[in-house]
This record gives sequence, C-alpha cells and structure tokens, in this order.
Amino acid sequence: MTDPSRRPNPGTGLLGPNYARRNQLSATADIEGEGRWVAVDESGWDGDQLHGEQRSRYLSIGSVAISDADAEPIVDEIRTATRLQAPELKFSKAFAGPKNGQRRSVLSALLAPGGALHKKASVYLIDKHYFVVSKLIDLFVEEQAHKQGRNIRNTGHVRKLARRLFEEGPRALGPALFDRLLSSTVAFTSHKNRDQQVSVDDFYEVVEEAWAHSRRRNVTEALALLRTTREEATEYLQDAHGPDAVVPEALEPLIPAVAAITANCSRTLGRVNMLVDDQRALSDANLDDIETEARDRGHPEFRYLSRGVHLGELLRGQSTQHPSLQLADLISGAGFSVAQRHHGLANPAGEDLYSVVVPLIDVAGMLPHDEPARVAHPASPAA
Repeated sequence: MTDPSRRPNPGTGLLGPNYARRNQLSATADIEGEGRWVAVDESGWDGDQLHGEQRSRYLSIGSVAISDADAEPIVDEIRTATRLQAPELKFSKAFAGPKNGQRRSVLSALLAPGGALHKKASVYLIDKHYFVVSKLIDLFVEEQAHKQGRNIRNTGHVRKLARRLFEEGPRALGPALFDRLLSSTVAFTSHKNRDQQVSVDDFYEVVEEAWAHSRRRNVTEALALLRTTREEATEYLQDAHGPDAVVPEALEPLIPAVAAITANCSRTLGRVNMLVDDQRALSDANLDDIETEARDRGHPEFRYLSRGVHLGELLRGQSTQHPSLQLADLISGAGFSVAQRHHGLANPAGEDLYSVVVPLIDVAGMLPHDEPARVAHPASPAA
C-alpha cells in the first residue's frame, strides 16, 4: 500500500495530505474585478531554528504584485539580457557571487524607477534574533497579561519590552549570556522540543541567571516579568506539543510574515490573490489559519489586524511553473544579500544592489527599529 505521506500532489513538489488542497495548477492572470496576483518567495529560511553559528541572521521575503501572464515577458527579457538558459531563474545560482555583476545590473534596472518592477516589488525582512526576543515576550509575558485581563499588545507595550530587551540585552547581560538566553528560548519553544527534553526548569534556570546578572533597568524589568511566567511556559509546552496541541509552530517566522505581507499588499492594492512558493512550513492548515485571520474570522482580540484586508485566493505553486515566483525569488535573494551586507558579511551582490533594494524594505517588517534606511549601512561583523 502506498504511504499517504509520500503521495504526490498536482501543482506542488510537496508530498502528502498536508499539501493536497491549496495548489495553483495553472498560470495566474489578473482578471478585472477579481483582484491582483502577488507572488511571494523567501531567502535565508532556517525553519524555527533561528539562532546558532550555522544559521543566517536574516530572513528575506520578496513579494511582487504581478501575475504569471505579466511576469513571463519580463522573465524572457532577463534571460535575453543575461544569456541565461537554465529552466528556472534563481538568484543564488545566477545572480550572486563576484562574477555576476552584469546580471545584477539587469535586475537593478528592473527595480529602479522606470523599471518594469518598480513599485511592484517589496522586501519583508526579519531579524531572526529580534523575532526570538519578540516571541519570548509574546508567548509568556503577553499571555500572562491577557489572562489577567490586561491588553498590553494593542497598547504597544509588548513591542516596547521586546525592543528594549533586544537592544540593551547584550550590554546588560554581556554578549555570551544574552546569546544563551536566545539559544535557550529557541531550544525550549521550537518544534524540536516536542519531546520536551528541554524542561521549564531548564529554561527558567537561564532566565534567572540573566535576571540576576542584568546591569540595566529596562532589561532587569523585562526579565523580572518573565521570571513570573512559569505557569504560562508549562501551558505552552502542552499547547504546542501535548496530545491535544492547538498552537501552530510558534517560532516559524514564515507564517506571520505571509499574513503580514498579505495584509500590507491588500491595503495598498485592494483585493489580492496570493501565490506562495511551495515551502513545507506553509501547509494547508497554516494557510487556512492565515486566511481565517485575513477574513476577520479569527480571535476577536486580533481582528483589528484584518481591517482593510481583502483576500481572494491564497495558494502555493512551484517556481518552475510560475514565472511570477521566479521574480519573487530574485527579489528575496537580493534582499537577503543586502541584509547580509548590513550584518557585516561583505558580498558583491549586497554591494551592487543595496541602493535599489533598501527603498523596497517594508517598514512593517520584523526589525528592531522603524528605519529601513539603516539597512543600507554595513554593521561590524560582531553586531
């Protein structure tokens, strides 16, 4: 008997029942009254393993408001200008590296004012370490406040706590201890801990050490709140990994990112149809959750997030079959190269493209500040 988990699905390279429903089988085309198609792809994805020497610091998600019908001639134009014959345009294979400067100039011209993709492309950047700190506050401190009848999310207090802890944490604790706090958060909250080998006591041992060693008031206050959330952490383990798990992958950044990109695009374009690259994190169930929130059917506390959002389709596709996804790959790859340059990892692609990519960075992305222009400036390697 065929293993159901290995069963192929039309329209995607992903196998099994978790990826059977939301697949775009044909080329996309904008139809009057039915909304604009937006293609989405990512670069720098590590799942929920967001910290460690082998992990990239940034996740770049490129989106482009274009259908396959309109993308195909642009892809053909790129092929002609760059003499590429590969069946699929991939940034990492054909546009990165020191020998591809001429190809990058073609991409730069498309993104610059007057180019075919100008005002159609966007880059949603996630600083993975900041995402971890945000989740640390969100999962435990905000959850405790919610149970007490206090709304600290909509007031901006959650964001303020996360930014202060992230910005001041390395100086307050020392880089090594702050690093341990991040790695312990990932070890405790990620899907890898479904066997609960990292216990509540293990996690809070690091929290207590961090609180005891903090040398800055804002960090001490944030950690003091966190110290009181053992009950919420215990509940989280059961909700995320217990027999009746109800929490999706809490540390998977693609899920909230696609939701945010959908909302941002719709508020600009009106009704949108989203085509995402086939990525294992975006299962049918996770796309269902994103659609539920976008259609204002989620938890009442979060319905403000869907105001002004008009979602048509939310589907996945294979980039080999959808030229719009190939353009999204080029944009996400360019964004990732520029983010790496900002992080202090010099690379020719980031150097060539930062001037056209930085203006595309979404101010609503997961960065510890509201100034995307900062990404134009390289940081020291230790930053």
